[in-house]
Amino acid sequence: MPKIEPVNQEVNWNKEEGTLGIVGVAPWATIEFCKSFYSKIKAGKDWHYPRVIVDINSKIPSRGRYFQLGERDPSPYIAKTINELSVQGATVAVVPCNTAHILFDKWAFESPIPVPNILKETLRLASDSGATSITPLTSTSLAKKNLYGKLTKEFDLECVNLSPEEQIIIDNVIQDIKMFGEITNENYGDFESLMINPKFQDTTIIFGCTELSLLGDFFHKKDITTIDSNSALAEAALRYIYNRD
Repeated sequence: MPKIEPVNQEVNWNKEEGTLGIVGVAPWATIEFCKSFYSKIKAGKDWHYPRVIVDINSKIPSRGRYFQLGERDPSPYIAKTINELSVQGATVAVVPCNTAHILFDKWAFESPIPVPNILKETLRLASDSGATSITPLTSTSLAKKNLYGKLTKEFDLECVNLSPEEQIIIDNVIQDIKMFGEITNENYGDFESLMINPKFQDTTIIFGCTELSLLGDFFHKKDITTIDSNSALAEAALRYIYNRD
């Protein structure tokens, strides 16, 4: 792809501005990440936005089926996609999928460009926001690994995990969003009852699955404090693109 230089004072941008590459393993989650990313940029014209290269490849092997059924490891395909994005001009890559980060060391280890870790960026954002306790809403695979819980000490946070029964409700919600882009009436009642449980009043809810970004309005109306992993990853990407410390 061509490298395009600014032509004058009106149509201008920072020549050192980086390019974002997105490994989209799930369509709805990737779209929500892009919304979050673009919403954080102050732009008056199209050219004020950085270049973004998106590869939404839903054929990359399922992370859940790999962990639960022993099917194909998605790691080589994610790593190859990052390399391809780098060749096309990306200077930083993101994978908007929390579950894929269980395998982070396998697909990010030899990356030719920086790859922010969505879990660590989310916990960093939670800590910076003043949270002391979190409750991650994640896939079953990530919940079983308790990866958020294991990383909380690094950020001086405590973790309140869901019970197995509560996890089933979140799994149903995630599947709804993957299929329909919203929660179905069948699962809405259970989800609402879960989220207004008093046990979550003194904890910050983590959208530990990027599909859950679509539920921001629900939590806002319920006045429940949340941290969105998509938002945290978008902020990290922008730091790399604009060389911010």
